Amino acid sequence: MTPELVTQEIQSALHEVFDPETGVNLVDLGLIYGVGWEAESGEAEVRMTFTTPACPAGEVMTDGVERRVALVPGVRSVRVEVGFEPRWTPDRITEEGRRALGW
Repeated sequence: MTPELVTQEIQSALHEVFDPETGVNLVDLGLIYGVGWEAESGEAEVRMTFTTPACPAGEVMTDGVERRVALVPGVRSVRVEVGFEPRWTPDRITEEGRRALGW
């Protein structure tokens, strides 16, 4: 498997991880900042944020990311990095996410 293919699979898998408060997946909410995969170690890295630093669902979402990404073929470990720069704003929500929220 190529790094590009595994990275695409990881990105696709993240569409199956949902914010428990909105029911919208993390990608369409604009919470995922980046995805990477190291072929030699099999480590996946997901860079993400929350809508607020004190997000009560943060641990649930990072656990969901770790569990779902770990199922991607070629992934042997998962590292989730949470950051708050740039800050999340509703402008990061995709059109699909907006429709899901009824906006």
